[in-house]
Amino acid sequence: MKTLLVDRSDPAAVTIAEVPPKPLDAGEVRVSIDSFAVTANNVTYMVFGDQIGYWHYFNPKAYGFGEDRQGRMPVWGFATVTESRCPDVAVGTEVYGFLPIADQFTIRPVKISPHGFQDGAAHRKELHPVYNSYTRTDSDPSYAVQKAIQPVLRPLFMTSFLIDDFIASENMFGASRVVLTSASSKTALGTAYCLSKRAKDGTGIEVIGLTSAGNKAFVESTGYYDRVVTYEDAETLETVPTVIVDMAGNGALMSRLYDRLGENVVYACSVGKSHWQGDAAPKPTKGARLTLFFAPDYAKSRMKDWGSDGFAKRLGERWIPFLGDAAGWMSISEPAGMSELLVTYNDLLNGRADPTRAALFTLNEKGNG
Repeated sequence: MKTLLVDRSDPAAVTIAEVPPKPLDAGEVRVSIDSFAVTANNVTYMVFGDQIGYWHYFNPKAYGFGEDRQGRMPVWGFATVTESRCPDVAVGTEVYGFLPIADQFTIRPVKISPHGFQDGAAHRKELHPVYNSYTRTDSDPSYAVQKAIQPVLRPLFMTSFLIDDFIASENMFGASRVVLTSASSKTALGTAYCLSKRAKDGTGIEVIGLTSAGNKAFVESTGYYDRVVTYEDAETLETVPTVIVDMAGNGALMSRLYDRLGENVVYACSVGKSHWQGDAAPKPTKGARLTLFFAPDYAKSRMKDWGSDGFAKRLGERWIPFLGDAAGWMSISEPAGMSELLVTYNDLLNGRADPTRAALFTLNEKGNG
């Protein structure tokens, strides 16, 4: 097995490891990891790896290799069962879900249904079910729509949809606008898209994107924001009641926003940390304190409110149109191998990612360039 190991204290330090695959135990399946996406969201997984537990899902020590300081960055993608000792999961089954960066992976399917299963590996049993679930792609026709874009946008848009719903459920906290930092990030774009749709039914408020000067034209071109402001011009924002959704995780930027808006910050949440080397979050003396928005917990709450079918229906009403719209501004390259993966990974760590382009990767032989 080939896999990518990351130094948990220094994301820039990576190692490519070759690990002999173990024979399957009864009840296990082995999957070939066909294609996966790497985005700024995956950098966030590492930054919050210990706080939220992302390092635990694919902890190399739990699989019998690696060092204590090493972890495996989780990604979203497609995989196909190539070997099975689980009678209810056949060879050839394609699934979508949370995966390590590797060419293959072993899963112990539990809670098996026609729609998918969960990984019952001992070290994952207590972890969040959203990240332990694997969906059979043939059970959900939406996976056939713009399939190459799915690993890039699907997990991010789930968060976007939930942020929009949460803010709306709180009557926009009485704000007259929402400000999204790192406005070119895919999660921010999805959130802005959902928020913009509320203008049609009269429940929407102004949506402002904060971004770099280099990304301003692109962000404006999507049409999702009412206004786009560069980071340099953040102090020009009017002092009116404001919700801040922070995707950047840049403490210095958030401090500037709090200094400018003060008590007018009526709600502020941290969603990502694309600026992973940025300053720590501020502790404002005025305005709502910055809180972490953990999408999986809110998703569980909404599934309880709406039921699984109701949740899927509401999500699909936003997801499918957004998927088609995104195909107009984002291009996806064919699955590439380790060398291309490392280039993209370093670009993300150093803030050089092009928001209009994305790539899928595989460590299987077809993409090991």
